[in-house]
Amino acid sequence: MQQHSPITGLSQIADQFNGILCDVWGVLHNGMSAFPAAIEALETYKANYDRPVVLITNAPRPSNEIEEHLRSLGVPRTCYDSIVSSGDVVQADLRAIDHAKVYHIGPKKNHSLFHGVSFDFVEPKEADIIVCSGLNDRRVEEPEDYRSHFEDLLTLDLTLICANPDIVAEQGDKLVWCGGALAKLYEEMGGRVVITGKPFHPIYDMARAELNVHAGKPLGTHEILAIGDGLPTDIKGANAQGISALFLTDGIHAADLEGNSEAVVKMLEAEGMQVHSFMGRLSW
Repeated sequence: MQQHSPITGLSQIADQFNGILCDVWGVLHNGMSAFPAAIEALETYKANYDRPVVLITNAPRPSNEIEEHLRSLGVPRTCYDSIVSSGDVVQADLRAIDHAKVYHIGPKKNHSLFHGVSFDFVEPKEADIIVCSGLNDRRVEEPEDYRSHFEDLLTLDLTLICANPDIVAEQGDKLVWCGGALAKLYEEMGGRVVITGKPFHPIYDMARAELNVHAGKPLGTHEILAIGDGLPTDIKGANAQGISALFLTDGIHAADLEGNSEAVVKMLEAEGMQVHSFMGRLSW
């Protein structure tokens, strides 16, 4: 199929791919409620073709907790085989550090990121690293609120590990700031930043390994479809991996695109990105 092709349903391209890597937030739910048509699309793909679906998310928590959250929103286990999160990758990195001294930026609900890791929470002056899982309270804060704090942190020459590279995410009908916005600011101010989630390769290495397990064989990049709504994460990451992408335009970029195919193509070309196909929300 021609690049940048508009489609009306996954059924139009599903038979071309032997496995799917699917984003979660903005694709299967909006942070408050599930998208039934998206769930049905993945369930139908799995049932019709007996091919695997692995969810790949920049959420800064381990995959078992993501599964519980999905269940609470009404996203059933039947629409996917397993989950790989940015939190999983960061956990693996932290385990490689002998008893890390961590200064954590992010809400307490993200402390599960550190389960199974030998570490201490410390103040910045005693820290080995900064781990950022998000804003401390994104209901009332913005990235700029952290600028003066980051000026102090930069004097300590600490590397910041970003556990959620997303800049923004859907929360109902609003967009909220995520950890990636803080990592971007810290880097712009001269700090060192390590990002293991999308669009970078570590999370794809882990997700493709999962996909291969469920497929029962190694899948080539040409056999995999990545589905997502974020150009700087989902689509950029798929492009970097040589994986075909289905871009969902009614997610975080909806206000800029307004369902206009010409606007979609123009945005993709302006960003230097390629997609196999695009549609509004995921459906069969």
